[in-house]
Amino acid sequence: MRQRLFFQDATSNKFWTAEADDTNQIISFGAVGTQGRRSEKQFASADACLADTEKLIQQKIKKGYSKLAENEVIPEKPASSSDEVGQQFFWRSIEKSNKKRNADWSEYNTEEHIENLTELLSKSGKQKLIQFEKQLQIYLNQLYTAEIAELSIILECDFKKENGTIIYDHSLSEDGFIYFRCWLLLKGQEFFSEISQDINALTNGKYSFDIGDTWGEDLLCVADEAYSVNHDNEDGSEIRDVIAKQFPEVIHYDSMERVMNREPKGGAELQAMYPKLVEEIVCVRS
Repeated sequence: MRQRLFFQDATSNKFWTAEADDTNQIISFGAVGTQGRRSEKQFASADACLADTEKLIQQKIKKGYSKLAENEVIPEKPASSSDEVGQQFFWRSIEKSNKKRNADWSEYNTEEHIENLTELLSKSGKQKLIQFEKQLQIYLNQLYTAEIAELSIILECDFKKENGTIIYDHSLSEDGFIYFRCWLLLKGQEFFSEISQDINALTNGKYSFDIGDTWGEDLLCVADEAYSVNHDNEDGSEIRDVIAKQFPEVIHYDSMERVMNREPKGGAELQAMYPKLVEEIVCVRS
């Protein structure tokens, strides 16, 4: 059995091939256009070899790889826009710096994640840091919605029970809501995509994390902190200043120009709007 796969995005163009030949497994992988690398592994039986190879193939497909037919040629990679490159760089940096992404939620630490992110970004040039900061501000504004504010209320604000009804004190601080959105971004691209569409995704069973610590405020300065590792950054905001000057269309996450899609609900209304979400979160917080 032999299966060829490939993966393309704004920053990658890779091939991956798996072959099960009796008890011998052969894996080849690398950048398209290169010879790549090759590894071999022996198994006790042909069935074990085939089962492991099929498992590896499914893992790659889950990560976004596509199958190729026997004689099919890898398609030419389409050109990526600077925004697409920036988006890929942002999410890969967030996810690669999270060393505990596959560990139990109790082992995750926001400060440690951001420290790792700062170290990782410090190895990038100024233009990459500008891309990261630009995307950060764009994504923070995409999360500036009533639904995300309501999620913040459900997770963070005080509540009381009256005759089976959950009633929230729905006061949110401006700064606190920014920090909360930073925390959401640190959870990665898949979570960001799902939670942006429906806040009920928080309890869909795919995600697990500490809802007692939902602020990631240090993410706001991470690009400038990374730049400061190897460069003079007198005001500590050189990267953020570039965004304001070069990309005036990007609304700053703390700008008075921000407009929310509607007023967030509070009080007893959230239980009626999100009954399952409120029930599960109240159970955890009680």
